[in-house]
Amino acid sequence: MAKKDRRALPTQSQIERGERKRIRKKWHRGTFRHVVLIVCTLIMAIVALVVMVLGQFFLGASQAASDSVVQTLHQSSALKFVPYLYLYEHVAESLERGNIVSGDEVTDASLITVAARQPRGGNEAEEEQFDENGIRLVEISGATFHGYMMIVRDPSRVSLGVCTYNKENDTAYNFSNERAGKKVDEIMKNYGGIACINAGAFSDPNGSGNGGMAEGLVISHGKSLKSHSKTYAAVAGFDANDILHVGSFTRDQAEKMGLRDACAFGPALIVNGNASLSKDTGLNPRTAIGQRSDGAVLLLVIDGRQANSMGATIGDVINVMLEFGAVNACNMDGGSSTIMYYGDEKINDGMTVSVSRRMPTAWIVK
Repeated sequence: MAKKDRRALPTQSQIERGERKRIRKKWHRGTFRHVVLIVCTLIMAIVALVVMVLGQFFLGASQAASDSVVQTLHQSSALKFVPYLYLYEHVAESLERGNIVSGDEVTDASLITVAARQPRGGNEAEEEQFDENGIRLVEISGATFHGYMMIVRDPSRVSLGVCTYNKENDTAYNFSNERAGKKVDEIMKNYGGIACINAGAFSDPNGSGNGGMAEGLVISHGKSLKSHSKTYAAVAGFDANDILHVGSFTRDQAEKMGLRDACAFGPALIVNGNASLSKDTGLNPRTAIGQRSDGAVLLLVIDGRQANSMGATIGDVINVMLEFGAVNACNMDGGSSTIMYYGDEKINDGMTVSVSRRMPTAWIVK
């Protein structure tokens, strides 16, 4: 005898609830697809607008505007490919028009007399005022940039710190891609410093390097850690008498010059008071180091790629250095690496969309 099906038939209210639930699900799925379509359309419209705007700069009638955009993007790690999308066969020409022409002069150490070793003058009211750490911090600005100049009275207190330094045994090891670099304030604190800026070149493929491998000549506290390279030939370094030398020289030449601390990037900006021939190099964040005739060291950072500070050209950096009395000066690594610390305080804004980068070297003030 067949068993009866005891399952109760759904009531009318249950049927209506189920239908309403099905309709809500269908509505939600439709709404979600609609929102996704709108977002995708907006993204495509923004991309198309950016492509059109960049196309106007790259392919427009103004070669100067095109060169400026090419050089600005090419100096960034992540966006240097963009100009090739428009001007593949002409990017090299555009970059050539923006090259800085540096002289072959050798730094004349006799132009520098370190005032920090001399007794202070009697009329201190007329003398330049430094804080208790012998540092003067000046806020600077130009038509397209904002930044800071740190003036260190005693050049013997400025040296090159490296990420491989082990303070336990007071030894700096060779650089390696296997070990990540450090943030500049970490390098500073490891040496017991009170201020710092970022320094020389480092391997950074597609803007995703770990900052552990320096590029070009590196000498830290008398120890040579990296040889020179053709890519980063321009070097800035202090000798045993605390004179800053700027130019292109090999490791052997640096050792003969008695450099105690040095790193590479470039270009050389000012040598023996003579400025390099400046061209339009695009607007970017910048870092530079220089020295006045009284031996005081000039540490410069300029913010860029921000609404309130688009950045500076190399010509702008040269002009700022000359304004502050630089006899010798050299451009350091800029872009998203540009950063300055005084104590625990980060002085400049830096890149607002990224955290502090890991790097192999930093100019530190003890």
